[in-house]
Amino acid sequence: MLSGIDVLVIDLQDIGSRTYTYLSTALLAMRAAGAAGRDVIVADRPNPLGGMMMQGPVLDSAFASFVGMVPVPQRHGMTIGELTRLGREVLALPVRLVVIPAVGWRREQWFDATGLPWVRPSPNMPDLESATHYPGLVWFEATNLSVGRGTPIAFQVVGARWLDPGAVQARLGMEPGVSIADTTIVPEGPTDGKYDGVRLPALRFLVTDRGRYDSSRLAFRLLETIAAIHGDSLVIRSAAMDRLAGTDRLRLALRDRDGAEQLPLGWALALARFARTREPYLLY
Repeated sequence: MLSGIDVLVIDLQDIGSRTYTYLSTALLAMRAAGAAGRDVIVADRPNPLGGMMMQGPVLDSAFASFVGMVPVPQRHGMTIGELTRLGREVLALPVRLVVIPAVGWRREQWFDATGLPWVRPSPNMPDLESATHYPGLVWFEATNLSVGRGTPIAFQVVGARWLDPGAVQARLGMEPGVSIADTTIVPEGPTDGKYDGVRLPALRFLVTDRGRYDSSRLAFRLLETIAAIHGDSLVIRSAAMDRLAGTDRLRLALRDRDGAEQLPLGWALALARFARTREPYLLY
């Protein structure tokens, strides 16, 4: 595929979460280009969630996979150009890389401050609201709850036949920067195969304060709460959860029911270290 080209140009709109696989695609393409003696140019784009906040667990390299190839947090606060610079060094990719910066973008800007139109980077990423919840709610892909694939509000909801939204919400309580409400969803042709055409009780999430909201913390507390109320119904696929979280500590904390406060504290320490690690690769 690369034999007839002079240079490979990568122009992909990432959404600011480690598990979104466009970075992995870019890194694998860079590896192939390097092996073929071809240069790579990355046309950088804004991080829709801004470039300041970092949240959630940092990938443990023992759990590296296509949904997380390099040790960055769940919400990394980097552009795809910055991530390819970091990934080239971490993975020792023998490729010449040039990143063309996104002129005019500032780290504090969310996507709706850029003046650019939102074009779905994938079918189940309909808007910035979904992208904001995605870093945490993507963990529910490893469970038998729907995240709203096949609805207009994918990754803004979680639902299942057996879910009691009122009981979950009452036990969960308030979370900073987000409102939580009961709703119903009907997935139509969901790409995850969950509950096609079935009317599901669900919880819907709406960001009210971007500066305070942490989708990873919400997702962990929500998983913990659902496990406490619906322990006989909730199914967690261990290997899938570990890949998505980039660690087994989240799953083990859920199993042992002992991580409500300690786990996010551990994330904070790792995030502080990562903030220093990422510094040489930042462009803005």
